[in-house]
Amino acid sequence: MDEKRSAQNHECRVLIAGVGNGGCSAVAAMARQWKDGPPIAGINTDVQDLAKVAGLRRIQIGAQVMKGMGTGGDPRVGRRAAAADVETIRELFHDVNLVFFIVGLGGGVGTGAAPLVVEEARKAGALTLCFAMMPFEFEGQRRMDHAQHGLRALEDAADGVICLPNQRLVEMMEDRTNIAEAFRKADAMLYRGVQSVWRVICRQGVINLDFADVRTLLQEGNGQCVFGCAEGSGPDRIEMALKAIREDPLLKHGQVMANAHSYIVSIMGGMDLALKDVDFLMRGIADIGRPNALAMAGVSCDPELQDKVFVTILAAESEAQDRQHSPSAEADIPLSHAVASDEERRDQKIKLTQGTLFDEAGQGRFKGIDPTIVEGSNLDIPTFIRRGIMIQKVRK
Repeated sequence: MDEKRSAQNHECRVLIAGVGNGGCSAVAAMARQWKDGPPIAGINTDVQDLAKVAGLRRIQIGAQVMKGMGTGGDPRVGRRAAAADVETIRELFHDVNLVFFIVGLGGGVGTGAAPLVVEEARKAGALTLCFAMMPFEFEGQRRMDHAQHGLRALEDAADGVICLPNQRLVEMMEDRTNIAEAFRKADAMLYRGVQSVWRVICRQGVINLDFADVRTLLQEGNGQCVFGCAEGSGPDRIEMALKAIREDPLLKHGQVMANAHSYIVSIMGGMDLALKDVDFLMRGIADIGRPNALAMAGVSCDPELQDKVFVTILAAESEAQDRQHSPSAEADIPLSHAVASDEERRDQKIKLTQGTLFDEAGQGRFKGIDPTIVEGSNLDIPTFIRRGIMIQKVRK
């Protein structure tokens, strides 16, 4: 990572960028209520809805490619849309140190365009942190498969990816919560999480973090970490926040913390937040977490949060490291790499990129032959690869 990414807090120039429908919807909600925050931009093929949001920069991509049509949920079309306006995308990241990306995976633009957009931000010298929202289970297996491919491409492109499985939001809502209200609550949680991380990194607080702390976390988790948040109010606000952390579905009810090699805790409170409150909170989190885990904390105070506390946790999951060496990793390799020679395998490390995941080339020995497509699936690809099934060698 470039040295300029380790800029001091007062020099930190931040941009929040939503990509695709889901990402743009989330950043639009942020722009409506975040009056003193960093610049916010929405990147999409259709920016008509974003025109209604004040203070939001709108970047339309693929106008010449799309010809007024949508992507049809095809990530290849989404990537072509971004590639067609790559110069406009590059200008967006000029003189920016840190970019928070909000991306909804599973569709065409978020899945296909986001990795290319993130790559351009990194080329410009910015640290890139992605909040990637995975589809609900009811959205279907095909959309989930696209999202999984897109997540791997984002992990390859970004400095760090925070995965937000939407399905876990179901556990956080009351049984009869209206669906519109559920999404509003999800947007509010995401806003609070991004805001709290931004505050302790880029604003002068009581205890500050910097780029080096975030970089350490991302290196511990091989670029992937998990996001969770909790809040409390009243005299027992610290106990309420700790209870919420233990029960947070996004943190797998404590399982993430128990396995995490390192984590960052961002604490936002009112002017009544005491040193003993912070000490009690961090001790409680340490009890939940893995013994000897690297813990980093940032604390900021805001008069509007009087008698309240809001806690955000970014944790590097150990599973992110284990997956890199698991037998199932072989199933994630595209067919174009599966037929590579032994010499090629030795000479270069295979990396998943958006191009290899969604391009129409690289069909191995089926190159030049029309694929056998049935209900959207290419039957020329072995079933265990299409379904991501792990195959292990039997050892005697």
